Amino acid sequence: MTTDDHGFEIVDLPEPAPEPDQLVIRVAACGVCGSDIKAQPFAPAGMVMGHELGGDIVAVGSGADGWREGTNVAVLPVISCGSCAYCHAGLVAHCPQASYIGMGPAGGFAEYAAVPARHCFAVPPQVPAAHSALVEPFAVGLHGVHSAEIRPGDDVLIVGAGGVGLTTLVWALRKGAGRVTVADPDPQRRTSATSMGATDVLASGCEADDGAYEAVVECVGRPDLVRACQPALRPRGRLVVSGACAEPTTIEPVTALLKELTVRYSVAYSTDEFREVIVAFGDGDIDPAPTLGPTFGLDHIADAFAAVREARVQGRVSVTP
Repeated sequence: MTTDDHGFEIVDLPEPAPEPDQLVIRVAACGVCGSDIKAQPFAPAGMVMGHELGGDIVAVGSGADGWREGTNVAVLPVISCGSCAYCHAGLVAHCPQASYIGMGPAGGFAEYAAVPARHCFAVPPQVPAAHSALVEPFAVGLHGVHSAEIRPGDDVLIVGAGGVGLTTLVWALRKGAGRVTVADPDPQRRTSATSMGATDVLASGCEADDGAYEAVVECVGRPDLVRACQPALRPRGRLVVSGACAEPTTIEPVTALLKELTVRYSVAYSTDEFREVIVAFGDGDIDPAPTLGPTFGLDHIADAFAAVREARVQGRVSVTP
């Protein structure tokens, strides 16, 4: 859990017991996300972080009908009210009462986690247990592709080849995009993008041909990159910001006006998108294994965070409690 100086310490906690509407899972893996890195300096002492989690059910709450021990599940890490219009539409991240597992309620950097049963999704037995933790980041990429309204034949520029960028790449190809260019200054990340199907790669989005793309998805969260993407779009193009950015973002108004650009932000995912990822994993339509990076034990969680923060590794870093 987090400490007063925003570091980590390994402590023994009682094994959680499920409330009536909860499941307790033995965590198979929990990914370290860029949002974890940004949240860590603000995390209060005593927090168990981690929101990209999955694992096997070890205990079922008295009201959690239809679940049984031993089932491998992926966890949608949003706790919502379940009754508002957003929840009924599956847009749980927009629930007025939403809170995030690992950002308040205890998360996945632990051996066991108690999670809401209605936010758990069974993963087919042919999918490795550790891959259940990859459902969440792949759902982020899918939501970004849906937000960009990518259609068959569209030419797409993806800025950033980190975790969000690579899952966005996979889904853009899956949805039938034509040319898919990935821009990233890191040559190893560009190599990863090429190996996962990118049509071509660039060191910077600024190198993209003017007016060459129907859609641009910015997956880094840097204000300067958002503005730099505009020239690459064709008239009536769509610019989607999937990267988490805490700073003001500027748009070059003349370009946006004359091209009639649409600028959207993309956050989280819907319950249907979670299900779509799991079906794709189970059917073998998408193999998440190429996105996997190094795995750290729980006693090396600080090293896992450092590896992501310093961009020293390729692929999704995960912790296996």
